[in-house]
Amino acid sequence: MAKSLVILGHSDSVHIVRWAKGMARSGYEVTVISCGGKEIDGIKTLIFGEKSGAVNYFRYLNQVRQEIKRINPTILHSFQVTGYGHWGAFPTTCPKILTAMGSDIIITARKSVIHKSYIQSIIRKYDRLTASSRFLKEQVESASAGAAGRVSVVPFGVDLPSESKTYANGGDTVRLVYMKYLLPVYGPDILIKAMVILKENKFPVQLDMYGTGREEANLKKMAVDLGVENLLVFKGWLEPNLVARRYFDYDIMVMPSRSESFGVAAVEAMASGLPVIASRVGGIPEIIIDGETGLLVEPENPTALAQAIMTLVRDIKVGQKMGQAGRKYVSQKFQWDESLRLMLHIYDKLLAEKEMKNGNSVL
Repeated sequence: MAKSLVILGHSDSVHIVRWAKGMARSGYEVTVISCGGKEIDGIKTLIFGEKSGAVNYFRYLNQVRQEIKRINPTILHSFQVTGYGHWGAFPTTCPKILTAMGSDIIITARKSVIHKSYIQSIIRKYDRLTASSRFLKEQVESASAGAAGRVSVVPFGVDLPSESKTYANGGDTVRLVYMKYLLPVYGPDILIKAMVILKENKFPVQLDMYGTGREEANLKKMAVDLGVENLLVFKGWLEPNLVARRYFDYDIMVMPSRSESFGVAAVEAMASGLPVIASRVGGIPEIIIDGETGLLVEPENPTALAQAIMTLVRDIKVGQKMGQAGRKYVSQKFQWDESLRLMLHIYDKLLAEKEMKNGNSVL
């Protein structure tokens, strides 16, 4: 009989889509249960409510749990401790895995004693936990003493493009790219302030900012107020399947985040052969080797960010070398197939442990 998997996670997330399709290719019958979102091509998708949020997580709690009982999956995997983790935090006959996504641990668990207690109560209901970085693993273990020894690091890997970024001779303008949501946590305002310093020092740069978010109007106004509106373009949303190829159009990827649990955008840029300048926060130092695969700067520091950009603009060959080293590093550490293999190993181990408990193992 085929093994079945229920994934609790937002079906509009590129992460959930890739895990669902990857597990389906690996032989699992996959059902994704989502709060809001949209149907995933080729994957059975059950959508409760029109959008995600605390109200709908509680509103559909009993219906979701009844659906899980009806499916009776071989494995239950929740992505995000709050919300989806709550949906799956009830007694089942199958092993349960909980994947921390970042803000659910880094932000929510620190809000109050009540929030931390809530996080701990959910974590206790799962057999195994995963995190995308060592940093996030430590955050999970710090949030709940009961998580110690039960958290595995499974990076969110990427597919390595068959080609790498090539640099043409000539060309005066160095093209920078930002590829994140336009939210304060990712520091787009810091980058715009750095552009002011680059302009004052007459460095030939052009910035394209991809992504959407609630700060878009404020950021556009900031660019005008600071006099750098002619040096940057807000490009809007870019479909995930177009991201890797789009990096080939640029020379440097900049990620001035205030907080990052992992930093998959940096991994994608490095996979394409692009040097990355990023903040020294969270899990980013696990991805970028400072001075070798990119440059790390202190967060909240437009001057340091501008200086790092100047370093690579002055000598584009240094950036090329970092880009090549970054692509090699991704091929060794962050390939998608390896991430899938690591997660499947956890599934297999949990199922074997279940068989042992039931006395069905053959020795």
